[in-house]
Amino acid sequence: MFYSSTGQSFVQLDVGAVSSPTISLAGTDRDKGGVVLQCESKGWYPEPEVLWLDGEGNLLPAGPSETVRGPDDLYTVSSRVTVEKRLSNSFTCRVQQKNTNQTRETEIHVPDDFFEVQSSSSPIITGLAVSLSGCILLLLFSVWKWRQNKIKMKISH
Repeated sequence: MFYSSTGQSFVQLDVGAVSSPTISLAGTDRDKGGVVLQCESKGWYPEPEVLWLDGEGNLLPAGPSETVRGPDDLYTVSSRVTVEKRLSNSFTCRVQQKNTNQTRETEIHVPDDFFEVQSSSSPIITGLAVSLSGCILLLLFSVWKWRQNKIKMKISH
């Protein structure tokens, strides 16, 4: 509250035009067979926090949020999370500012097709390749040994 020389009081109210978060597909994580989701929301004051939730409401581990303060003193916040295939494949980005009791959230459903299938057969394929290589080497060794014996027999006759 501010007081002027005339005895009047003034209150400065900072209000942001908070936007609902937008979620986009930022890429895939081939190592985990997961999908990278990005969430962004604009127009916050004071600085908010970003939380990611799965379809059951459990918190998901996400990297640190990125916050940018614009020339209008309002914050734009963004965050990324890598998600793996789940039963519902529904994920929520929640942006909240506890001091002002403001919360906005957006939910996305990621179709099964977006998740790369991790190949559980790759150890089997590796094993087969090694076994096949071993069999080929054994066959070549056997043919070489057989020819050596044949040459020895010719020489001794």
